Amino acid sequence: MSDDLGVRPESEVEDAGEFGSSRTVAGNSSLQIGIDVGGTSIKGAVVDVAVGELSGPVLTEATPPTATPHDVMAAIGRIMSAVGWSGPVGVALPGVIDGLSLRHAPNLGGSWEDADALSCLRAASGANTVLINDADAAGLAELRYGEATLRTTGLAIVLTFGTGVGSALLHNGSLIPNSELGGLIVGGACFEEAASGRAISTDGLTPSQWAERAQPFFEMIEAMLHPSCWVVGGGLSNDFDRFASELDLSKPITVAHRGMHAGIVGAAVAAMVGLEAERAPGADEGLRSDDVGAGMPITQ
Repeated sequence: MSDDLGVRPESEVEDAGEFGSSRTVAGNSSLQIGIDVGGTSIKGAVVDVAVGELSGPVLTEATPPTATPHDVMAAIGRIMSAVGWSGPVGVALPGVIDGLSLRHAPNLGGSWEDADALSCLRAASGANTVLINDADAAGLAELRYGEATLRTTGLAIVLTFGTGVGSALLHNGSLIPNSELGGLIVGGACFEEAASGRAISTDGLTPSQWAERAQPFFEMIEAMLHPSCWVVGGGLSNDFDRFASELDLSKPITVAHRGMHAGIVGAAVAAMVGLEAERAPGADEGLRSDDVGAGMPITQ
């Protein structure tokens, strides 16, 4: 792949086929593309939504320090071009999707809060584009491909640790969107500023030091919401056993089944659900994130 595209495959992901091959071209009904936009990188891959597995390599671009929606749209277009994709796309964003604006997205530039900031992303593929919060995307992936008990045991909280801290609330098989628990303040400190993956890297935190920072936030969330279990995703999930063992929690904590790529898989699921809704009798044109949002049950 040429360097001028700015797109590169992640080194730790096994190449599952040549770019643009028949395995990664729109037309197979079980294949969808998911894009996960973060404060550090923009990642995308084709996903076999029948099983929730990547069907090709994860391609990534660095997120510009002051990334605008048009910057991200261009990166999405390059990733789609690299895999030969021209169909619907699911895009996970690190903030609250409010109409055509993105709120509470401190890891992206302020232009995302403009009144029509997301309009260019909705037209990114020339086809249907479904936008969803990044942690909610990870929650969708967990609901669809994770333990069946998540759909019957009350409230499960998914926390994603990366540039920030994202959250998804899963209640008896339904997603409650836009929880944004990473903005929680305890003792004058913000959860995602104190205990995100970025904080671990920037401050050189050991697992015990990280747990000392994170413990008060877990305790506050437990006191407020009384979850039945915790699920952890994001970049920290690859090494979370060392960190989770330092926490003192009353409920079990596990790693997301799709790990650091749960956001990509969940974005692809959102695209699939959006496509199914579009094809339903009486469906409106131009799906919004709400179509895969509040209270939507996810079944296998």
